[in-house]
Amino acid sequence: MTHTETPATGQDAYLLDPSWHAERERLNSLSELYDDTTMRLIEALPLPVGAHCADVGAGTGSVALRVAELVGPQGHVVATDTDTRFLEPLANEAITVVRADVTVEPPTPGAFDLVHARLLLEHLVCRDTVLMRLTSALAPGGWLVVEDLDWATATLADPPSPVHARIAAACRSFMLSRGYEPDYGRRLPRLLRRAGLVDVRTHTASAEVRADAVLGVPQWELLVDQLAPGLLAERLVSRTDLRTFTDLCHDGDTVFFAPLMVSSWGRNRKSRT
Repeated sequence: MTHTETPATGQDAYLLDPSWHAERERLNSLSELYDDTTMRLIEALPLPVGAHCADVGAGTGSVALRVAELVGPQGHVVATDTDTRFLEPLANEAITVVRADVTVEPPTPGAFDLVHARLLLEHLVCRDTVLMRLTSALAPGGWLVVEDLDWATATLADPPSPVHARIAAACRSFMLSRGYEPDYGRRLPRLLRRAGLVDVRTHTASAEVRADAVLGVPQWELLVDQLAPGLLAERLVSRTDLRTFTDLCHDGDTVFFAPLMVSSWGRNRKSRT
């Protein structure tokens, strides 16, 4: 039996278009960069046998799949997103796919031993409210894992590159003007404690990505490609900047340092009975 549910979706606009022609490729590039660290953090948590888990803003489902393997046949994963095209093929006895907007329909209160959200809250205008809703979805003793970026390192490259710094700053400015919060990651440890979670811990890393002569740097290039019409319209960059940046991403030598990925996790203070 395939488990797929489709409640109403809602309103908090997500800056990056899920229907963009290369969105799956962009999401896959992020999964390649971050999934292993995400799973190391989740695997270290003392989840109960048969854990009921939620991956909110699940994207392509790469994390949901690995969490389903982790919790085994006695556990279950609910994978939610506003666009479930990439998730629907994964629906099975272990994974329920739900098309939903967490800003409108929050996860079931008290239902989950693990709630995970990566690169989601930073995009939402009502991000702090959604964080409280994710916290409320925890069962007694359940764990919340939230991962968001902090752009403190986004302009760093070796050797230093003025065009990279200009492109990164333009993306940051453009996204910030449309409700994105580029520094949300640094707030997570404090916000998780404020939400009432205990045993709060944090892992922070800036991934090193080397320019590849063939593959380039898809994590940057695909973001810039999607934002390019807006960046050009607002004269934040020029077409020459964009061409020079593409050449840089394929020079086979430059090392980019991604924005900091801040992974914070904490436990519902209520104990399991």
